[in-house]
Amino acid sequence: MKDVTNPHDKLFKEIEETKENIRDLIESTFPKRLLKNFDLTTLEKDNNSYIDSSLKEYYSDLVFNCLYKSDTAVKITILFEHKSYKPVNEYPQLLHYLLNIWDYSLKNKEIPPIVIPVIFYHGKEKWQVKPFSDYFKGMDENLKQFIPEFKYIFTDLNRIPDEEIIKEKFKSKVNKVMVLLLRHMSDEEYIKEELKDIFSLIKEFFTEEKKGIIISFLVYIMSTTEIDDKFIEKCLNEISPEGGKIVMTTAKKLKQEGKQEGKREGKREGKREDARRMLMKGYSIEDIIYITGLSREEIEKLK
Repeated sequence: MKDVTNPHDKLFKEIEETKENIRDLIESTFPKRLLKNFDLTTLEKDNNSYIDSSLKEYYSDLVFNCLYKSDTAVKITILFEHKSYKPVNEYPQLLHYLLNIWDYSLKNKEIPPIVIPVIFYHGKEKWQVKPFSDYFKGMDENLKQFIPEFKYIFTDLNRIPDEEIIKEKFKSKVNKVMVLLLRHMSDEEYIKEELKDIFSLIKEFFTEEKKGIIISFLVYIMSTTEIDDKFIEKCLNEISPEGGKIVMTTAKKLKQEGKQEGKREGKREGKREDARRMLMKGYSIEDIIYITGLSREEIEKLK
């Protein structure tokens, strides 16, 4: 039974929060002329998320601070597009996101950072990157100056051939597996046929101390496909009989816990939506706390 929650961005964030994996992802996808100026040894995760309620339908984010040319601090914002199709116009969403970051800096009396937006996309619909000004009619050079032009780095995971992924695109084996699964998750026959080979890429992770990575991938597969658990367990046992049994047992347990958490989060989101409506109608925060059971902090954020 497929899970109703969004497992794609959950997997992406679990894998790419690791410094080794995100560094490899950046090195494998950034333009070389830009990449050569980064000191990726300074890469550090920013624990803030700048996705607000109007953006979370489309993106989840991972934010990293890094030095550029040794002394310029920049934010690299990794935006995972989880609607699986191109928005009509991505620039207003991106501009909104950038303003969230700069507004946060100004409120904290900090110098607004240079932000590099990076979009990772795994949908089937073709995504053509074009300038923001191309979305306007009647544009000429006199009017163009009033359009806030900016760029973003774009990676379409579906446009990277499997052979390139396996042989050369990524150094991290974990990234190879993640991208292969994201590319093909809508094709269950492919996943079944290639499952053993895909997990064989990371067979060293079947050990006790590294099994968390295997479990993350298993929960993702079990949450997004109808592939029988026994079939998956058989493939894993052929790679590592002892390790396969351990990770499969844990993955089943986590999948069930994830379903329960998804139900709880769904109910909580319903309460947040009720709170938004009450704020718009002028209810006091005290009344909203009493009716919804949400905390004052949550309601203040919604406000």
